[in-house]
Order: sequence, then structure tokens, then C-alpha cells
Amino acid sequence: MKRFYPYVKEKYNTKNGIIPIYIRYDYNRVKRTLIPINLSCAVEHWDFKKKWIKKSCPEFETIEKKLVSMQTHIGNIITWANKNDIDPTIEHIHLELAKDKQYDSLTKRIDIFSQLDKYIEDKKTKVVGDVIKDYNSLKKHLLGFREYSSQAITFQNINVVFYNEFLDYLSYTVIQKDGSIGLKNNTVGKQIKNLKAFVRDRISKNIIPPIDLKPFKTIIEEVDNIYLSEEELEEIYNLDLSGTKKLEEIRDLFIVGCYTGLRFSDLSRIDASHIDIHKGTITIKQKKVHRSVTVPIIEYTPAILKKHKNELPKMHLNDFNREIKEICKQVGLTQDHNIVQKKGKNQITNTFKKYEIVSSHTCRRSFCTNMYLSGFPVEDIMKISGHKSIKAFLTYIKIDSLQAAQRLKIFWANRTRGNADI
Repeated sequence: MKRFYPYVKEKYNTKNGIIPIYIRYDYNRVKRTLIPINLSCAVEHWDFKKKWIKKSCPEFETIEKKLVSMQTHIGNIITWANKNDIDPTIEHIHLELAKDKQYDSLTKRIDIFSQLDKYIEDKKTKVVGDVIKDYNSLKKHLLGFREYSSQAITFQNINVVFYNEFLDYLSYTVIQKDGSIGLKNNTVGKQIKNLKAFVRDRISKNIIPPIDLKPFKTIIEEVDNIYLSEEELEEIYNLDLSGTKKLEEIRDLFIVGCYTGLRFSDLSRIDASHIDIHKGTITIKQKKVHRSVTVPIIEYTPAILKKHKNELPKMHLNDFNREIKEICKQVGLTQDHNIVQKKGKNQITNTFKKYEIVSSHTCRRSFCTNMYLSGFPVEDIMKISGHKSIKAFLTYIKIDSLQAAQRLKIFWANRTRGNADI
């Protein structure tokens, strides 16, 4: 893919400490060029990591404006070439820049919101409903940002300035349904992630010119979510709910989730076609990632499946999340639990009763954490849970330092016993 971005030679030394700024154009992995743009700055005023001028530079606004303008111009040349079946080679880019021709009329006609609508419509047949909700949320926030921002919301304006302003808007200006101001960092990160996915898709289809999205960092922070221990799960399983069929069904679904690691969207679809009685397994294609997993039928799951004739109860997620809290309250999960999150640079601590923060996500975390604490190999847990990477898997492991120490003691005892047997 063609790429272009501001570039400064990191080891370039001048007598007065002033270094030239270029636009680097990568035609492919082998062919690339540096395009002079008659801009320069002091070494200390260039951010080599972000590939952008620092705000501390006395000429920051002037240089930033020219950088944005030059990147937009090159992007429009590439778009024009693609639309007219012209190969945007290095030579072609240099020739077109020398002509000083205006290409921006083509890109101006491409409306970012109509393109986002097309993107969402296309995704409806490929992803689950929750992902579509996330993209609709992105559109809502972009529309809100359009009213708030001083600049137009166009593909031409998707640059570092846009990123920083949009980030601030999401973190400190968005008004939520409950009246609170600003989104939490993980929610902001999700908006940026989805924006990048959308823009990259439009680039890959040659609808818009290449845009350098490297400065668009996705904010991710670990959220102190809970898991339930095997002892707590046993109490929930043994709770007498025979007088309330709905609560009993929700409890059964929750327990199966905690001993299979399946997401709610998969749990609620389980029927006899997914179950192999002889092998004692459930095989199902995960709805979210479209990949099959096979999980063992263990602990309380066989009895629950038999009770429901191998077809788990169907229910709405909102009902599930509301009533599972009531069930956990009944078994006494009332201890205080602090959740620390960030909004922008501000740290916010909220205290909840444990039952108040139990939800469908607790199933998956409980499965991963309990299996991990039992000493079951991480690689095998990931095959069952369907996690693609260790990094993603570890976000589901919720243990404290004492539990980690106890896990090491068990490991060491087994190691010592094994050596004694030799």
C-alpha cells in the first residue's frame, strides 16, 4: 500500500541545529523517496516518535498547517491517479507536484458520513449486532464533533490536528445519557479503533487517498473487572431458585458460561446440534469472530444440559445482566469493590457491591481465571476460549499478588514432587 508521511533524518546534523522536513513517499517496500517541502525546524522541536512538529516550536501553527496541506495534496494526486488508472509511481508524484495542479475537488465530493453509512451497511452481514452498535456510536460522535469543532469533518481533514481535537472532544465534552461529561478512556479507544478501521477500508477500496494513521493511537487501559471463584460459583449453583423459573434459567446459563468460557451470544444458541454426548464436548462457531471452538462439558454443565434437554434457555442480554445481579445478591456477594478508570487524564474511583458489577462478561473472565489458577496450560485455555493472542487472553485473568504466590507454591510443590520420583 502507498504510504506518505512527514519525515526528518534522525541523525542529520547541521551547524545551527536546524533540520529540513520532508514528506516521505513509500511507493512499495523497495521504492521510496523524500520530497522536499521547504520546511525546517530545530532538532528539539521535532517529535521523531509521532513524526510531527512539537507544539513548543515557535512556528508550530505555520509548519503544521503546511504539513497538513502538503499531505492532503499528495493524497489527492494519488487518488486522482487511481481513479484514472494511472500508476502513482515516484516519478509521477514528482511530476504532478511540479505542475502545482489542484486535485482537491475530487476528494471534496466524497462525503465522510455517506461513506460511513455504506460501510456500516456492508458490515451488517459480516459482524454481530454489538459491533454495528459500535459503528453507529462512532457516527453519532462524529456528528456531535462536527457541531463542536471549528473544522469541517471530511476525509481531507483526517490528520493529527483532527485526531487531537476529536480525542479531547470524546474525553472532556461528550454528554452521556446519565448527564456525565466525557467518555472513559477505553470507550474513547474503541471510537478511535473503529474510525481507523473505517478509514483503512475506504483507502483499500481506492475511494480516498492514503492517510497516515500511525499517530492515531488507540487508548487501552486495564479495567479492574471481577471474576467469581469456584466456591462462589458453587454457592450460586446450589441456590434454590425452583420457585422462580426465569431466575433459575438465568442462573443455569450463567454457570454454563463460567465453565465453558463462551460469550453470551454463543451460550444462548447452544442446542443438541452443538453437543457430542460421547466425547463430552460442545462445538460451536463463535458468532463474534466466526471461528469454531470445542469446549469440554465439565463440572455442573452436564447436569444443566440434561435438565434443559440439551438446549439452553433463550433470553435477552439485558434481562440476563439485570437478573444475574439479583441472584448474586441472594448468595451474599455484597463485599465492596473499587473500580478505577480514567477520563482523559482524570482518574475516577467508584465503589460498588460485588453483585452490582457481575454481568455476562463475568462468565468468560471466571472461566479463564479459574482454569489459569488451577494450573491448566495457558495455550490450552486459549484454544478453548478462542483467544488469538496471549495479550488479549491476559486481560481476562484477574488475580491478585496472593493468588499469584499461591499458584507459584503449587507449581513448585509439583516440581519438587516430580524430582523426587526420578
